[in-house]
Amino acid sequence: MKFRIKEWIRRYAWAEVFSTLLTFLFGWASSGITKNSVVIAYAGTIGATAGFYGFIFIRDIYFSYLKHEPDTIWVKSLLVVRCLRDMGFEFGLAELLDFLLVRPFCLLYGPVILKNYFLGILVGKTTADIIFFTISILMFEIRKKHLHWF
Repeated sequence: MKFRIKEWIRRYAWAEVFSTLLTFLFGWASSGITKNSVVIAYAGTIGATAGFYGFIFIRDIYFSYLKHEPDTIWVKSLLVVRCLRDMGFEFGLAELLDFLLVRPFCLLYGPVILKNYFLGILVGKTTADIIFFTISILMFEIRKKHLHWF
Protein backbone atom coordinates (compact mmCIF):
# COMPACT_ATOMS: atom_id res chain seq x y z
CA MET A 1 0.00 0.00 0.00
CA LYS A 2 2.88 2.36 0.81
CA PHE A 3 4.23 1.97 -2.76
CA ARG A 4 0.80 2.74 -4.21
CA ILE A 5 0.42 5.93 -2.19
CA LYS A 6 3.82 7.12 -3.42
CA GLU A 7 2.82 6.18 -6.97
CA TRP A 8 -0.45 8.14 -6.67
CA ILE A 9 1.37 11.17 -5.28
CA ARG A 10 3.91 11.02 -8.13
CA ARG A 11 1.09 10.67 -10.66
CA TYR A 12 -1.21 13.45 -9.42
CA ALA A 13 0.69 15.94 -7.25
CA TRP A 14 2.62 17.80 -9.95
CA ALA A 15 -0.41 17.82 -12.23
CA GLU A 16 -2.40 19.42 -9.40
CA VAL A 17 0.35 22.00 -8.79
CA PHE A 18 0.47 22.85 -12.50
CA SER A 19 -3.33 23.01 -12.57
CA THR A 20 -3.38 25.44 -9.66
CA LEU A 21 -0.73 27.66 -11.27
CA LEU A 22 -2.68 27.83 -14.53
CA THR A 23 -5.90 28.52 -12.60
CA PHE A 24 -4.32 31.64 -11.12
CA LEU A 25 -2.61 32.62 -14.39
CA PHE A 26 -5.78 32.32 -16.50
CA GLY A 27 -7.86 34.03 -13.83
CA TRP A 28 -5.36 36.87 -13.49
CA ALA A 29 -5.03 37.29 -17.27
CA SER A 30 -8.78 37.38 -17.77
CA SER A 31 -9.20 39.87 -14.91
CA GLY A 32 -6.99 42.23 -16.89
CA ILE A 33 -9.45 42.00 -19.79
CA THR A 34 -12.76 41.99 -17.94
CA LYS A 35 -14.11 42.56 -14.45
CA ASN A 36 -16.87 40.00 -14.98
CA SER A 37 -16.45 37.45 -12.18
CA VAL A 38 -18.23 34.70 -14.15
CA VAL A 39 -15.79 35.08 -17.07
CA ILE A 40 -12.86 35.11 -14.66
CA ALA A 41 -14.16 31.96 -12.92
CA TYR A 42 -14.57 30.13 -16.23
CA ALA A 43 -11.11 31.26 -17.35
CA GLY A 44 -9.66 29.87 -14.11
CA THR A 45 -11.56 26.63 -14.65
CA ILE A 46 -10.21 26.33 -18.20
CA GLY A 47 -6.71 26.94 -16.86
CA ALA A 48 -7.15 24.29 -14.18
CA THR A 49 -8.42 21.73 -16.67
CA ALA A 50 -5.75 22.48 -19.27
CA GLY A 51 -3.02 22.40 -16.65
CA PHE A 52 -4.06 19.15 -15.02
CA TYR A 53 -4.88 17.08 -18.10
CA GLY A 54 -2.18 18.70 -20.22
CA PHE A 55 0.47 17.79 -17.66
CA ILE A 56 -0.80 14.20 -17.36
CA PHE A 57 -0.99 13.80 -21.16
CA ILE A 58 2.48 15.20 -21.90
CA ARG A 59 4.11 13.19 -19.11
CA ASP A 60 2.36 9.94 -20.13
CA ILE A 61 3.27 10.41 -23.79
CA TYR A 62 6.87 11.17 -22.87
CA PHE A 63 7.23 8.01 -20.78
CA SER A 64 5.37 5.95 -23.36
CA TYR A 65 7.76 7.11 -26.08
CA LEU A 66 10.74 6.30 -23.85
CA LYS A 67 9.39 2.82 -23.16
CA HIS A 68 8.37 1.88 -26.70
CA GLU A 69 10.80 3.95 -28.79
CA PRO A 70 8.33 4.48 -31.65
CA ASP A 71 9.99 4.66 -35.03
CA THR A 72 7.04 5.44 -37.31
CA ILE A 73 4.21 7.95 -37.27
CA TRP A 74 1.77 5.04 -36.99
CA VAL A 75 3.31 3.74 -33.79
CA LYS A 76 3.48 7.27 -32.38
CA SER A 77 -0.19 7.74 -33.28
CA LEU A 78 -1.14 4.47 -31.59
CA LEU A 79 0.66 5.59 -28.43
CA VAL A 80 -1.25 8.90 -28.46
CA VAL A 81 -4.55 7.05 -28.95
CA ARG A 82 -3.68 4.69 -26.11
CA CYS A 83 -2.81 7.62 -23.85
CA LEU A 84 -6.13 9.33 -24.62
CA ARG A 85 -8.01 6.05 -24.03
CA ASP A 86 -6.25 5.54 -20.71
CA MET A 87 -6.95 9.11 -19.58
CA GLY A 88 -10.60 8.76 -20.60
CA PHE A 89 -10.90 5.57 -18.57
CA GLU A 90 -9.02 6.95 -15.58
CA PHE A 91 -10.66 10.38 -15.38
CA GLY A 92 -13.90 10.17 -17.38
CA LEU A 93 -16.27 9.02 -14.64
CA ALA A 94 -14.60 11.16 -11.97
CA GLU A 95 -14.69 14.26 -14.16
CA LEU A 96 -18.32 13.72 -15.17
CA LEU A 97 -19.48 13.33 -11.56
CA ASP A 98 -17.22 16.16 -10.40
CA PHE A 99 -18.40 18.62 -13.03
CA LEU A 100 -22.12 17.81 -12.94
CA LEU A 101 -22.75 17.01 -9.31
CA VAL A 102 -20.01 16.89 -6.68
CA ARG A 103 -18.04 20.14 -7.11
CA PRO A 104 -21.05 22.43 -7.63
CA PHE A 105 -22.74 20.87 -4.58
CA CYS A 106 -19.62 21.23 -2.42
CA LEU A 107 -18.90 24.79 -3.53
CA LEU A 108 -22.51 25.85 -3.13
CA TYR A 109 -23.20 24.31 0.28
CA GLY A 110 -19.72 24.57 1.87
CA PRO A 111 -20.13 28.29 2.63
CA VAL A 112 -23.77 27.81 3.65
CA ILE A 113 -23.02 25.01 6.11
CA LEU A 114 -19.89 26.63 7.56
CA LYS A 115 -21.37 30.17 7.48
CA ASN A 116 -18.03 31.47 6.21
CA TYR A 117 -17.50 32.02 2.48
CA PHE A 118 -13.72 31.49 2.21
CA LEU A 119 -13.56 28.58 4.63
CA GLY A 120 -16.61 27.03 2.95
CA ILE A 121 -15.02 27.30 -0.50
CA LEU A 122 -11.77 25.82 0.79
CA VAL A 123 -13.54 22.92 2.51
CA GLY A 124 -15.85 22.45 -0.49
CA LYS A 125 -12.94 22.36 -2.95
CA THR A 126 -10.99 19.98 -0.75
CA THR A 127 -13.99 17.68 -0.35
CA ALA A 128 -14.62 17.67 -4.11
CA ASP A 129 -10.92 16.96 -4.76
CA ILE A 130 -10.95 14.02 -2.34
CA ILE A 131 -13.97 12.51 -4.09
CA PHE A 132 -12.47 13.19 -7.55
CA PHE A 133 -9.12 11.61 -6.69
CA THR A 134 -10.71 8.64 -4.93
CA ILE A 135 -12.62 7.76 -8.10
CA SER A 136 -9.61 8.53 -10.34
CA ILE A 137 -7.26 6.38 -8.26
CA LEU A 138 -9.74 3.49 -8.30
CA MET A 139 -10.03 3.74 -12.10
CA PHE A 140 -6.23 4.08 -12.42
CA GLU A 141 -5.74 0.83 -10.49
CA ILE A 142 -8.38 -0.95 -12.59
CA ARG A 143 -6.77 0.40 -15.78
CA LYS A 144 -3.32 -0.82 -14.73
CA LYS A 145 -4.70 -4.28 -14.08
CA HIS A 146 -7.02 -4.69 -17.07
CA LEU A 147 -6.06 -2.24 -19.84
CA HIS A 148 -2.38 -3.01 -20.25
CA TRP A 149 -2.86 -4.34 -23.80
CA PHE A 150 -2.19 -2.21 -26.88
